[in-house]
Amino acid sequence: MFIRSLLSFITVAGVSCAAHPLHEIAEKAAADLPAGCIVTAEQIDGAVRYAVAGKAEPAGDIAPEKRVFEIGSITKVFTGLLLADAVESKKVRLDTTLKELLGDEITFADPDVAAITLVQLSTHTSGLPRLPDNMAASEAISEDPYKNYDREDTLQFLAKAELPHAPPFPAAYSNYAIGLLGELLAGVHGKSYADLLEEKITGPLGLKDTMIVPGEDQQARLAPPHDAGKPGHSWTFQAMAAAGALRSTAADLVTFGNALLDPDKTPIAPAIKTMMKIHAPYEGNGEIGLGIMIGKLDGHTEYSHSGGTGGYRSALQVIPDLKIVRVGLVNTTSLEPALLFGKTRDEKHSEAPEIKLTAEQLDAFTGVYSSGQSSLTVLHRGEHLHVRLTGQPFYPVKCIGEDRFRYDVVVAELRFAREEDAVTSVVLHQNGRQYLAKRTGDAPHMEFPTAQELDAYTGEYSLLGQTLTVTRRDESLMVQLTGQPAMPVFSTKADRFEYDVVKAAIEFERDEKGQVTGLTLHQNGKHSAKKR
Repeated sequence: MFIRSLLSFITVAGVSCAAHPLHEIAEKAAADLPAGCIVTAEQIDGAVRYAVAGKAEPAGDIAPEKRVFEIGSITKVFTGLLLADAVESKKVRLDTTLKELLGDEITFADPDVAAITLVQLSTHTSGLPRLPDNMAASEAISEDPYKNYDREDTLQFLAKAELPHAPPFPAAYSNYAIGLLGELLAGVHGKSYADLLEEKITGPLGLKDTMIVPGEDQQARLAPPHDAGKPGHSWTFQAMAAAGALRSTAADLVTFGNALLDPDKTPIAPAIKTMMKIHAPYEGNGEIGLGIMIGKLDGHTEYSHSGGTGGYRSALQVIPDLKIVRVGLVNTTSLEPALLFGKTRDEKHSEAPEIKLTAEQLDAFTGVYSSGQSSLTVLHRGEHLHVRLTGQPFYPVKCIGEDRFRYDVVVAELRFAREEDAVTSVVLHQNGRQYLAKRTGDAPHMEFPTAQELDAYTGEYSLLGQTLTVTRRDESLMVQLTGQPAMPVFSTKADRFEYDVVKAAIEFERDEKGQVTGLTLHQNGKHSAKKR
């Protein structure tokens, strides 16, 4: 899974100053956790504060900064640094191709795949998918989805893969690409990915608690995973280790963050600087280095990444100009810790009064506005526009000025732009950030069942040995697979709901009395599930 939060446009944000201390925000958030705890680290200008909130397990005298968590996709930053090191040591070039490294081992069905470069793997611009299609459906949704996916599987998929044209492509997040990159770098050095990490990164930087397989001491300090309020499952890896296998602590991640604040104080400065350079645009508004996301907060450069596995969520933020390092580690799937970073910022809703628009005026704004992998879908319902960001429900926005609209659910504004009086783009303003999305199409047809109609679908469904939990959140239907976050699905016709984060749909089934008794998940085939 390894989620890079799709909430980033509306809720995830950083802060240029600590208006609200991170540990206080975590304390409030922990009150709503069904299980697990939140460990935070906030370093500002050299002074660091570690804290734990919630139910800290294992019990005992363990300092917050020494508690061990799976950090998921933050592993990709370490893999990017390994690539930078290999480039600095002349083992490979950024433009070394898959053909150069694997041409004697496999035969490529598509020469465009053979032409993919290492930098394209690291920046998600290779065109390779998020996950390979030779992961069995039952394996992909299991409690330990990457356990059996090995090098042979990796190369088998690569040999048959095809692309619509030669790379690079617009950035599209790919666990497979980073997993492949780690395998290639390990092969170049003739050692395992784990050993390579210890030799090149964790050893030189003194990260004693950052590893793939925890030792006896680290295992004793490992926070147990939780899938929401239920016991979760730790993930294990073979060929995909470079995409998300690391465990670490807040103390180690602060040390790593300090290496990014001042690379010259480390023994691997050239590699860190290469990693932190901008190597490609990302999602139309930010950039990406080698595995690390690069954005702007109030004009300051921010380096960040988040992660998630079957029972953990994590986030890392580094702002060199302000000497800020933030870390959030959670041992439950119920909370994205990057959300907490945004709440450190002191912002207030605009006090501008609402301006009523006619139906014709509102219709001018409807459509789909795209920015890289994310889109804003704007519909006209009742007296207001309703806006959906990829991976989120629809939220109403109210007009407060010429082509300006305000959210009530968060402190954020939309400002639309026109060309020859036609609305062509929108900029989201929130937490010192600006996100541009250009109009790419008309608004799709959507049904909006009533709360009572949605309640008929709620419940638990048995799917390939896992549980698919369907709940209602306000006017939206939310679907959660074991070990994954709840995602909204949207009604396109009676009993059919579609995801917008992946190409998948759910069709509910009814008995002769009209009661919902099961569903079919349409994703890489059809998968039936019965309601419990």
